[in-house]
Amino acid sequence: MTETIAGRLPHGDAALIGQAIPCFRCGVCCRKYQARLELEEAEHIAAYLKILLADLVEKYTDHRWPGQSSYLLRHQDKACIFLSIAGPDRRTDCLIHPVRPQCCREWTAGLSQPECREGLARDWHLAITLAGELSGTEAALASFYSFLKSLKKWPKQKNGGR
Repeated sequence: MTETIAGRLPHGDAALIGQAIPCFRCGVCCRKYQARLELEEAEHIAAYLKILLADLVEKYTDHRWPGQSSYLLRHQDKACIFLSIAGPDRRTDCLIHPVRPQCCREWTAGLSQPECREGLARDWHLAITLAGELSGTEAALASFYSFLKSLKKWPKQKNGGR
């Protein structure tokens, strides 16, 4: 079944109209990319975790990165070390969400993002048609929209990013 997003959503969910969507926590972007940290961001994360900067650098950054004033968060189990699977539905949580790096804050989830489309297919069995419409079973669409409405309880995300 194929439906336009605008045609399915109740009034008030205008954020989904067009190509913009709230992050639905599939974690694909957190698996594909390594977040770069500037020194100041690394210091904020260390303070948030209540550890020394040297410990953060030792335990959580990729030592192959040659930077001394910037770092890459390392991956563990093929994902950002701070990505946590939040249950049987495979939704993810960022363990440092309040102090996540700027590159993560700037990530904008959207139907045009290949990573978001991958998450839709993998987790929701939905696709986006060439016309920009969600395609899937009625049950899959209903489940996805219900989940998106539940995200209103999720902390507000600046710029829609993880």
